[in-house]
Amino acid sequence: MSFFIDFLTSGGIQFMLPIFGLLVVASTLIVERYLTLTYNFDVRNRFFARIRSMVKDGKVQEAYQACLTTSHPLSKVLAAVLYNSNNSPEAIDSAASIEIQKVLPGIQARTTYINTIGNVATLVGLLGTIVGLIQSFASLTGLSAAEKSAALTAGISTAMNTTAFGLVVAIPCIICFSYLSTKEESIIKKYDEIISEITHLVVHKPHQKAVVNESTEFREFKEFKKHG
Repeated sequence: MSFFIDFLTSGGIQFMLPIFGLLVVASTLIVERYLTLTYNFDVRNRFFARIRSMVKDGKVQEAYQACLTTSHPLSKVLAAVLYNSNNSPEAIDSAASIEIQKVLPGIQARTTYINTIGNVATLVGLLGTIVGLIQSFASLTGLSAAEKSAALTAGISTAMNTTAFGLVVAIPCIICFSYLSTKEESIIKKYDEIISEITHLVVHKPHQKAVVNESTEFREFKEFKKHG
């Protein structure tokens, strides 16, 4: 712990402290984004396989009701598709598009901030190095040659700490941003596949009689019950 405090102090607290603050913010965002994507947005294969099976069997009403029992964001989109199952293909696609646009911001929220923090940390570290070097050269006035050499060496060593710390923060941020972005794209792609498949089954089963009753109220998913 004392080593870390000495490291922050040696680099100039006016630059090292902001970089440390960026590290804390980035770490919080990375953990929050990973947990949210993993537990709130990842596809539950077993549940959606059951929805798919119901629709294949013409049990649209049952599938619709099942979608109302889970808090998974994709269920709301599928509920909109199933609710409009007796309408035109265009109406079904439109309903799905409206609902998926409400889901996407939650998947992609705040991830770009991680990349921005990585870039800012690098720049703050570089700025600290430049300022440190300027101060080092300015302090050489009136010193002997030997003293100048020693002071310059110490000044450069101290100044470089800010760049080093900035990179220590930036590199994990860039790696985590890349990982989370890929995870987001994978989730969105899987959502598109499931929505397209359910829409196809609904549109191309004109003989099915079990549709969502017109009297059924389509409820907004403001509060969901968690269900496998």
